[in-house]
Amino acid sequence: MDVLYSLPSTPKAAACALTFGNFDGVHLGHRALLTQVLQAGAGLPGPTTVVTFEPHPLQLLQPDRAPRAIDPLSTRLALLADAGVQRAVVLSFDRALAAVTALDFAQRILVQCLGAQHVVCGPDVRFGHGGAGDSTLLKAILADVGGDVQTHAGVAVAGEAVSSSRVRSAVARGDVALAAQLLTRPFCLHGQVVTGDQRGRTLGFATANLLCERQVVPAVGVYASRAKVAGVWKPAVTNVGWRPTFNGQDLRIETHILDFEQDIYGSELVVSLHQWLRGEQRFADLGALKDQIHRDVAAARACAWFKELP
Repeated sequence: MDVLYSLPSTPKAAACALTFGNFDGVHLGHRALLTQVLQAGAGLPGPTTVVTFEPHPLQLLQPDRAPRAIDPLSTRLALLADAGVQRAVVLSFDRALAAVTALDFAQRILVQCLGAQHVVCGPDVRFGHGGAGDSTLLKAILADVGGDVQTHAGVAVAGEAVSSSRVRSAVARGDVALAAQLLTRPFCLHGQVVTGDQRGRTLGFATANLLCERQVVPAVGVYASRAKVAGVWKPAVTNVGWRPTFNGQDLRIETHILDFEQDIYGSELVVSLHQWLRGEQRFADLGALKDQIHRDVAAARACAWFKELP
């Protein structure tokens, strides 16, 4: 997949099928929409294209309402490539882009710069300054160049629409099973391993403390998980919490990688959350905490997916 971080300078782009949006998570609904775009683009000379934005537009327009990301941009792009997208255009959502009118966005950016001949969008699509653009405007502009617009109705799971906000909500309440169903993959945390209190090492359960600054934070509790170390997935137990036994003052994400003793401080780590094991607890002493960690590790090893590991 070709990735562009600015608009191409080609004055006349090859006709293509295109969609645009944030695509955070590239969930079931996104994948169904992308399938529709790929089908439309099969008969066109230009690359099937996704236009996406970084950061999320609300980071600029309404920062107090801006959602935390499901995935970092690098993962979003990898998922789009896996879905078959041929070209991704990442537009920096800054003041200049926010000021672009709906007409200019559709005519100049989508049609003239990128060659949009067929556009697929959601039924409630809004774009351009103040969200003035909608599917009606898109259809009028595409009709002028002999193109067309299709709306995608979306996908429902358990009677409720699949959306990025629904995925975030599931993760935030610890329902990682539902999040995985909506994403078609486990929810993953991405971050750098930073120095912690190193208490886990004294208990015999060294942990990697993960710094995740912009992702949605899972519900406090203990999860059966996996950690990707040097490209290899390893079983793990992850705790998200305040460490009440130690009167912790900050929320931390700590992962104990099973049967693993290497020093990975400073490394980038990916942790996938597979199953909620229990809520956070305060223990009377370190002995009680250590006993519970042993039980958590045993519970993780008993998970069905654990047996599938090489």
